[in-house]
Amino acid sequence: MIRLLKEKFEKGVKPSKRSVEEKLKFGVIVLDKPVGPTSHEAASFVKKILHLKKAGHTGTLDYNVSGVLVVLLENSCKTAVLFKNNVKTYVGVLKLGGEVEREKLEEAVRMFTGDIYQKPPVASAVAKKLRVRRVYDFKILEKKGLKVLFKARVESGTYIRTLCFHVGEFLGVGGEMEELRRVESGPFKESQAVILQKLVDAEWLYSQGKGERLSEIVLNIEDALKMMKVKKVIASDYALHSISSGADLAVPGVAGLDESINRNDIVGVFTGKGELVCIGKALMSSSEVLKSKKGIAIDVERVVHSF
Repeated sequence: MIRLLKEKFEKGVKPSKRSVEEKLKFGVIVLDKPVGPTSHEAASFVKKILHLKKAGHTGTLDYNVSGVLVVLLENSCKTAVLFKNNVKTYVGVLKLGGEVEREKLEEAVRMFTGDIYQKPPVASAVAKKLRVRRVYDFKILEKKGLKVLFKARVESGTYIRTLCFHVGEFLGVGGEMEELRRVESGPFKESQAVILQKLVDAEWLYSQGKGERLSEIVLNIEDALKMMKVKKVIASDYALHSISSGADLAVPGVAGLDESINRNDIVGVFTGKGELVCIGKALMSSSEVLKSKKGIAIDVERVVHSF
């Protein structure tokens, strides 16, 4: 972090000092979605349980897939664009249409590691165009009869059901995905995820004046972005009102920034106390900001917190 201004920051509060009520306005929940509800329904359950006006999910899971679903609460929904490219990790069961030797199966897995071509399924909401997705890691964990337990780490937007189908076609026996569970979404892991029942229990305790458990479950949006290593810009106190009203952040209002910011990077703009104010696109690199005395540094796209 490069400091450009020597300033005593006075506006706002540190995210770690927020009350539970404030955390729910600027929070994130790592949910363990069960099989059954869609991702939209699961996010809606969270909204109803916590009595919120708004909640949204990132990284859709089909109704018959369980596991890590990141749910954004209230104002945090405005940061969804920062979560969309998180790498996903899945554990699943591939059911083959016929017997295949382990060696041949391992060959198929290697064939589908790296850049692959996929067309979204008919039921998908996105355009049905052929596209390239990257499979970073694809491993066979166990094989028993026609069922294969696998683990795959893939680029966001990769269809595991389609991947299983293609593996079956390559083997010449056919195949289909029988079960699937997401165990990681970016830095958010299965071990962090909370089931809906525990969320209900934590909310009840909160209603009884015991908010410690709910506070543990809800991440501050700032902590979530730190986990994802989102690049940071610190705004001067005097610029907070302007940028939280939608104005862009000019160079004189930049109090500090990460060294590695490049043009067109999506960055988080924070107060000196660490609160997320908005997200925006960098119109200057870090080195350009350091050399400039005027000009627009950050094009503000979504305001998260008003001052």
